[in-house]
Amino acid sequence: MLHAGPVHVRYEQGFLRYFTHANTEILRLIYFAIRDHNWTTAPFTIQNESITQHAETFQIHYDWQIDDLGIQMTGSVVMMGDEKGTISVDFSGKALNSFRKNRIGLCILHPIDGVLGHPAQVVAPDGTQTDAHFPTFIKPHQPFLNIQTLRWKPASGLTWQLDVEGDVFETEDQRNWSDASFKTYSTPQVRPKPVTVSAGDEFRQRVVFSLADEKLMAPADEEKIRELTQFAAKTKPCQPRVGVGYHMGGPALTDAEVILLRKLNLSHLRVDVFFSLANWQELFGQALADAKRLAIPLELALFFGTEPTRELKSIQQFIETQAGVIQTILLFDASTLRTSDELLAAVVPAVRNAWPEAAIGGGTDDNFAELNRNPFNFEQVDFVTYSVSPLVHALDDLTLFENLAGQAETVLSARKLSGGKPIHISPITLRLRFKTLEGTATERLDAPADPRQITDFGADWTRQSLDTLARAGVESVTYFQTHGPGGLVSGDTGYPVFHVLASNQLVPERK
Repeated sequence: MLHAGPVHVRYEQGFLRYFTHANTEILRLIYFAIRDHNWTTAPFTIQNESITQHAETFQIHYDWQIDDLGIQMTGSVVMMGDEKGTISVDFSGKALNSFRKNRIGLCILHPIDGVLGHPAQVVAPDGTQTDAHFPTFIKPHQPFLNIQTLRWKPASGLTWQLDVEGDVFETEDQRNWSDASFKTYSTPQVRPKPVTVSAGDEFRQRVVFSLADEKLMAPADEEKIRELTQFAAKTKPCQPRVGVGYHMGGPALTDAEVILLRKLNLSHLRVDVFFSLANWQELFGQALADAKRLAIPLELALFFGTEPTRELKSIQQFIETQAGVIQTILLFDASTLRTSDELLAAVVPAVRNAWPEAAIGGGTDDNFAELNRNPFNFEQVDFVTYSVSPLVHALDDLTLFENLAGQAETVLSARKLSGGKPIHISPITLRLRFKTLEGTATERLDAPADPRQITDFGADWTRQSLDTLARAGVESVTYFQTHGPGGLVSGDTGYPVFHVLASNQLVPERK
């Protein structure tokens, strides 16, 4: 733990984490990120690291380099903290080759506790001041834009300040991706991307965190805070139905795997059908056969192309010949991974006629952000659905657990957005299942799993996720996959996460 006067901060693997004052977290993290044209973050290595610390001050310097994802860069970081509580981070980098990037630079994470509904002030590069508040429910788009200085006054009462240099910064509501934070970052999203970086290009940015000399006098938005509190109070904890995704494109389940998975008393088996795949019937047929062996109904995720009526008829005929049991159906446009009013108008009547007992869901197969930014006519569906990955923005252990709180935030806002529809989260995976919208049908067939999923660490995270979502009143949740790299079992072995679901008291008896 390092000290800058009254502010304490933790240094970890090149970043500053948990800025606290009087035992209250003020900032969560200051770090830098180099993200390629697919938003994948390039890992870096640290060299020549030096840390000097005294009772009330510190200084850190290191060099860094990247040689991954087709990106070659070098640079340095200098961090300083003084006795007044002022902490600065200077970042520099130089490209050694040509590549495409979506972002290069510093990012600052703000915790959500004590911040929602509280005042902020943005000072633009031209000196214009804008008074605002941190949003309560998840805001679909950036709450703060064009930042040179950001002041805010959390519930703890003091006014804090960020001063940024080297690019135009803005703030997004990262709860859209189930992160438990807001993020102030460089390069506005409205700018075209990806951008080509040429060998020799240099980047320099600076962030200074301090107690503000100019105090904010604006009060918290008590009306918005009260609305959030009252809405949250209406949440009724429940026992969510728990299902699992099917490992499409892999080998069929072995007899030993079937025996193990049947012990979980699963609610459903999620099966994805992309009609764009030439072999979708073969893939679906194997999944349907394994569902019968498991004796559980299907959660059918249908990804329609340009002829949804014809595609729906083709799968209906296929299921009729195979006598498959359908419990829930998720309806998406394959090109966007979202539900649209046009798609619902085209297929919902036929779906209800073909499977009158099945519940119909809409939303997105992507992060909650896509639902939040693209609402539709919720009256046409029985429930709202979206997926969750806690590792969209970072891959470290602390982020994984920090973002558990973000899952509950998405549920609250999804329920508000949809007018109270039941919430189904499907699926939850540690890492993202695809890189691009264009290639998602094939990318997810062999998407790599996070190695922590099969460890005790992954099991503990899943246990806490289940508890979080039960308290948030989620009706149904789908975790991971049956077998394969992202599976619960392999052969006659159940991974630790398998035993979490086996012993989970939240899973109700199937009727």
